[in-house]
Amino acid sequence: MKILFFTDVHSGDMGKTYVPSRKILLKKFDKILEKSKECDVMVCCGDISIFGDGLKNIFEILKKSGKKLFIIHGNHEMEGELKPLCDGNKIVFLHKRHLKFGDVTFAGYGGGGFCDRDEMLDNWCAKLKNNVSGKLVFFSHAPPFNTKLDNLPHLGHRGSMSVREAIEILKPNIFASGHFHDTFLKRDKINNTLLVNPGDEGIILEI
Repeated sequence: MKILFFTDVHSGDMGKTYVPSRKILLKKFDKILEKSKECDVMVCCGDISIFGDGLKNIFEILKKSGKKLFIIHGNHEMEGELKPLCDGNKIVFLHKRHLKFGDVTFAGYGGGGFCDRDEMLDNWCAKLKNNVSGKLVFFSHAPPFNTKLDNLPHLGHRGSMSVREAIEILKPNIFASGHFHDTFLKRDKINNTLLVNPGDEGIILEI
């Protein structure tokens, strides 16, 4: 199965620091849609918008791929504004949920990005451990602590200890996260789990 991962596209008309021009933004989506032709399913690790701006238009663009999309909210979206826009078929909101697609289970955890510990994630992970088997893809917005995905220039490691612990417990085949733009396209490993920040134009991985 080929999976297109992407994160932190930051679509919207607000916050020109993130989006210097609409033209550049549309080029990002063009690249994602072009890559989607080669994948079986898509995964978004959050922050697809700038504070929720333009979410309906974003979803209409992504539906053009014709592929199923698993998505979580980042720190730029609220769960309550993103979830109602997901139809549960082509676009599936997967925060604190898991779903089997083909022979692969996908599990997502959204929001945050800044906290060291997340008690809700710890509790969810403990329950999830007993409910998944076989191939697993786990994705969150926050990166795992003490990896190449959370190592920021002049700041060091700023990731989530809870995310790292969840990876160690669940042992997914692939883990993906976003949040830190400085680590776009970085890869690492925790034991046998491949870790990746897929960036805002996306990458395809096979499982």
